[in-house]
Amino acid sequence: MRFAHLADVHLGYRQYGSEERALDFAQAFKKAVEFAEEQNVDFMLIAGDLFHKKSEMDPVTLAQATVVLERTGCQVIAVEGNHDSTYFRERFTWMDYLSSQGLVVNLKPSFAGGEMEVEEWDGRSGAYIDVGDARVYGLKYYGMLTEKILDSYLPHVVGDGFTIFMSHFGVEGYMNIYGCINSERLHVHRERINYVALGHIHKKYVEDDFIFNPGSLESCDLNEYRFEKGIFLVEYDGELSYRHVSSFYRPRVFRVIELNFEDYSSLRERLLRERGEGKEVVHLRISTDRNIDREKIEGIARETLNPLVLRVEVDYSRGVLQATNLSVSSRKEIERSVISAILKGFGYEDIAEEVLRLKELFVEGRIEAVDDIVTAIISEKVEEAREELKREEREFETAEDGEEEWRWWEAG
Repeated sequence: MRFAHLADVHLGYRQYGSEERALDFAQAFKKAVEFAEEQNVDFMLIAGDLFHKKSEMDPVTLAQATVVLERTGCQVIAVEGNHDSTYFRERFTWMDYLSSQGLVVNLKPSFAGGEMEVEEWDGRSGAYIDVGDARVYGLKYYGMLTEKILDSYLPHVVGDGFTIFMSHFGVEGYMNIYGCINSERLHVHRERINYVALGHIHKKYVEDDFIFNPGSLESCDLNEYRFEKGIFLVEYDGELSYRHVSSFYRPRVFRVIELNFEDYSSLRERLLRERGEGKEVVHLRISTDRNIDREKIEGIARETLNPLVLRVEVDYSRGVLQATNLSVSSRKEIERSVISAILKGFGYEDIAEEVLRLKELFVEGRIEAVDDIVTAIISEKVEEAREELKREEREFETAEDGEEEWRWWEAG
């Protein structure tokens, strides 16, 4: 038996607002799938975050997924990550859509009367599927509920043959981000599980030849450009063997340049020495104790480095750090950008505006107004959630009726 394990594809991510970066993510997915098929795998695992956005799907991104999957000759088994769906609201996701088209098997448990049901895949839904001599169990992303859900789910796993458990969460100790658990919760089930296939953390790791995370295919953040990326190719013939492969694709180069500013001529000379092949993502960090012409610096950097994306930080000796986003000009926009970035890791970037409003109230000392604002925000979000559920229910029923003209790309 041979299979491929990939995760965190993030199709549709227009990083830095760049369409070329979105194409990078799509190209990485295409190359990974083609390579896996060349290795004659029996099936592929996608351990969450195939897409970057759980809503606002555009036709190009959907096509990037469907065209590749339609050409895949083996079974593709997936689970939903935090970017594919949230754990409390979406009833019918884009992964469900791909599943309804026969392009993936989207595994997740169901709930009836408050009780979890771990049922076999029936062609439309289910939490596990048998593929050849393997059985694959799948669990979607549940955020802060992960440990509780795991405690209910894992006792249902039956380990008669080669058993795979796939989900989208992190293991503590590799990266300290939201959505991580202690690996001991998995190791106690080792007698019934042979391979744990994870995603979520964009950094490759293997724990005790039991827990596997291949890392992402592209860098979703500046901090990830040094991470090892790729997919796992796994074989089992009575013994488990595996290798991590990245040679099928060359990710976009990220370059971080740090320097002390002396004058513009010295800057140009230094950047010429740092020049790569061009079309890279460049973060230029400059330390100085004088006022400098940012536009001139940007012009020199673009001329010498020919970057795809250029981000400039200027750190003054008096401790002032200018904005990293050249398109951000006001203090409020900077705050909104920072808050949104922080909330993004928790899947709540859509409430950045509300958090900013609350912050302003606290700074102004208007504590008495906080309750009113919180009540208004909650009421607004509850009403939005109700309308969303009604709309999803109508669309879901329409889809079940077989109406061919339903415009998937306009949903969400």
